This record gives sequence, structure tokens and C-alpha cells, in this order.
Amino acid sequence: MDIRFLTTFIEVAKTRHFGKAAENLYLTQSAVSARIKLLEEYFHTTLFIRQRNSIQLTQSGEKLLPYARQLCATLNEAKQELQIQSSEYVVCGATQLASEMLLPKTLSHLHNTYPDWSVKAEVLTLDSLSRQLHERVTDIAFSTEPLKSEEVNSEVLLERDLALYRVGEQKDSLDAADFVAIDWGAKARDVLLTSFPQLRDAKLRTNSLTLALNNLQSEGGIAVLPTDVEKQLSASVSITQIAALDNVSLKVFIHTMKQVRRVGLPEIIASVSQNN
Repeated sequence: MDIRFLTTFIEVAKTRHFGKAAENLYLTQSAVSARIKLLEEYFHTTLFIRQRNSIQLTQSGEKLLPYARQLCATLNEAKQELQIQSSEYVVCGATQLASEMLLPKTLSHLHNTYPDWSVKAEVLTLDSLSRQLHERVTDIAFSTEPLKSEEVNSEVLLERDLALYRVGEQKDSLDAADFVAIDWGAKARDVLLTSFPQLRDAKLRTNSLTLALNNLQSEGGIAVLPTDVEKQLSASVSITQIAALDNVSLKVFIHTMKQVRRVGLPEIIASVSQNN
């Protein structure tokens, strides 16, 4: 029995809505439905009466609900106790761009300031990052997009203006064949295409700034980059700003749960925030 099946059952019972339960659990609605189906097969019973505009618990569902809550609470308590008893550690998670902008500095700070703590770092999608943070698998999360959750504290740690640059050989024309498209988000893309519609296509699309810069230094080209990008390029590489992207910036957020129970972790979170 996967404990996540029971937490899904509890959430559906609370919301009486598969879609809302899926949103709260950061899952797809089909994943929620699949978990409930497997749970019903496990217990050889029907747990919900599915009507057009409502979902109601069956008698079997009503009987299972208190046991599911008790079991989940007991396992969560056991998990927390085991974590406290184990060696001190902190888990950092980040989306791709956030990891490249902040993670190296953060890891260096943690190693130097808390040498007795073990650190684990992972690069994740935004959905996985949010899910692991809520499940307390990840302690500190970084992303270039905000997380919408009442259980999470979020703040901006880093903000950089963005501009369109040409790297390497100078040309008068702007051609999509030279364009390296970095995923800075929908707003940056819309602002760019309003002024430069010819850049709708690209020779390379990526969510990695490091990969984009390596390609630009090797082959030359144009790309939307942070305005302090010169620090990451070789001094021998020519770079020219073509145009600033008005009212568009790169933001990197730090996310932590509002309730942090592990001893020592609140101090580390505060230290990481202040260091950046």
C-alpha cells in the first residue's frame, strides 16, 4: 500500500472534487482518479459515489476515512522522528535556470557556514519542486517562477534586468537562424516578439543559461540575457546589447514551508536568505 494513495483519498474526501484535489496535491486529475481506482481495487469496494455535480463518500469510504487519517498522521510522525535522529542534512531543490543562477553560491555558503551538515542538491521541474517541498522531501527550493501555496513562504532573492544581445561577429540584420531562445517565461517572450517578430523561430531552444552561453561563445548569435552576463563570458568574446526588454526581469525565488519542525533548519533558511 502506497501512503500517497491514502493522502489522495483524504484530499478527495475533503474537497469532494477530483479536480480540486489534483490541484492541491500538484497532480493531474487522471493521476488522482487512478490512485482512487487502485485503492478501491485494494479494498474490493467502492469509496465514492460519482455524480455529475458532486462526489459523495460511500459507507465504505466513511469507514475508511478515520483509519486513513490516523495512518497518515502516524507515518508522518515516524518519518519526522527518524529524520531528527539521523545525521544533520539539508536538501536543496531548484528549477534549471534557478540552479544555474543561485545554487552554486548557495552550496558554497552552506558548506562553509555549516560544515557539519550534509547537503543534497537536485534540479527539478517546477511541479516536482513544489510537490517535494510540500511533502517535506526538499527543505529549500529555488525557482524563477512563484509558487502559489498558502503553506509556503516565498521571497525574491535575485532580480536581473533582461536585454537582447549579440555575441560574436557583428551583423546589421536580426535573423532567427542566429537566435538562441532561452525560456525566461511568457512575458519576456511576448515583449521580445512584439519588437522583433522575426525571432519567433530559433536555431536553439533551451531552459539552460549555461548551455546557451556555451553555444553563443562557440558559434555566436543573439539571445535574451541578463544585463550582467559579461561576468559569465570570456573576456575575448565580443558582446553587444541590441535592446533592453522594458519592464521584464529575471527573478529567482526562494521557497520554504511556513512550518519548519526540524531543529536547526530555520537558522539555515534564514542564513541562505541573508547571504543572497
